[in-house]
Amino acid sequence: MKVLVKTPLSPYSGYGNDGIEMLTAMINRGWDVYVQPMTVQVPLPQHIAQLLTKELQAPFDLYINHTDPMALECSPEVQRSADVAIGWTMWEYTGFKKVMPEKDRRTLRKRLSNFDALVGYSDVDLQAFGPYYKGPLVIQQGGFDPEKWPKLTRRDWNDEKIRFIQHGVLSQRKDPFRLIRAFSELSRENEAFAQGATLALHTTAPGLHSSMEEVYTNLRVFYDVWPTELVRDFYESAHVLVAPSRGEGKNLPALEFMSTGGTVIATDFAGHKQWLHPEYSYPLDYDLEPAVEDYRTDAMNARADVEDLKRLLLHCFENRDEVRRKGELASRIVPAQHSWDAVLGKLMLKLRESLPKEKSEKLWMLDSISVPRREEQRVKL
Repeated sequence: MKVLVKTPLSPYSGYGNDGIEMLTAMINRGWDVYVQPMTVQVPLPQHIAQLLTKELQAPFDLYINHTDPMALECSPEVQRSADVAIGWTMWEYTGFKKVMPEKDRRTLRKRLSNFDALVGYSDVDLQAFGPYYKGPLVIQQGGFDPEKWPKLTRRDWNDEKIRFIQHGVLSQRKDPFRLIRAFSELSRENEAFAQGATLALHTTAPGLHSSMEEVYTNLRVFYDVWPTELVRDFYESAHVLVAPSRGEGKNLPALEFMSTGGTVIATDFAGHKQWLHPEYSYPLDYDLEPAVEDYRTDAMNARADVEDLKRLLLHCFENRDEVRRKGELASRIVPAQHSWDAVLGKLMLKLRESLPKEKSEKLWMLDSISVPRREEQRVKL
C-alpha cells in the first residue's frame, strides 16, 4: 500500500513523536511510505531521515494528515492525488468556541471538507468536530512504542512505602495541584497514609518548584528534561501513576507506565477512556466545567473529583496486592492493544466499516497483501 503521511517529525512534541513512531510502524507493516513533514526537529532515526529524501510520486492509495486541528487540512490537489484521504487528530475539549483561535475555527469546516473520513482519538473529539464535518467520523486513538517500555522487573512491591507519581509536561491541563491537594489532605486526615505514602512529580513545564517540598510532607518535585533511561528508573521506583488531567488525547506517560507493570489512576474522560479499564487501572470521577471563563464557550473539560481521588489513593495504599495484580495485567494488555501496529490494524478495520465500499475494499485488500518485515528487517527507534 502506497501511503503519504503529512505530520510533524520531532522527538520533543506529542504529534512529532507520534509521527516518528507511526511512520516506523507503517514501514514495519510493509507499507510503501512517503512523508510530507510539517516540521522537522533533529535528531531523527535514520530510517525516518531517509524518508525525507524519497521523492513524492502520486498517486497514493492513502493520505493521512496527522496533526492538531489548527493545522489539519486536505487541499483539492491532495484530494486528487490520493484514493482515500483522512484527517487524524485529537482535541481535549467538547467544543472549540473561545478555546481554538477564532481565525482557525472560521476556516475549520472548509479545511476538513475534502477528507474522506475524520479520525479522532476519543468520543470527545467527535463531539467537537461534529458541527464542522459531515463525513464519516471514526474513533481511533493513536498508539505508542511498547518496545521502549518493557516490563520492569525491579519494582519493589514490598517497599515500606507505596509510591505515587505524576510525570510529563505538568501544565494546568494536567492539574497537578489537584493531585497535590488530594494527597496532602489525605495525609493530614490519615496518619497511616502520611507515614506510608509518597508523591513525586516530574515536569518539564514551569509552575512547580522544589521549594514546595518544604510545605508538603512526602512530596518530591523534579523540574528537568530526563533521558529515557532516567524516566524508566523513575517508573520503576513507583507503584501508581496518577493522571487527574482535565483532558487528554492519549496520555503517553500512562501507557508507558502500564506497559512497565504499574497501574494508573486517571480521570475517566476523553482519551483516557480508550484504555482506562477497571480490571487494570482506576477510573477517577470528575465534573464537567467550562475550559475558559466565557459563557459563550462550548468547550468543556474535566475537573477531577478531589474526594474520589482521595478515596482511590487510600484504596491503593490499603490494597497493595491488588495494585500489583493490576500492574501485572496492564503490562500484558496495554502493549498488545495500543502499540502503533495494533492501532494501524484497528484503523484499517474501522475505515473498512466507515468508507464507501469501493474505497474501503481496496484499502483492506492492499493492507492484507502488504508483507510485514521479518524481525531481523524491522526498523527500531
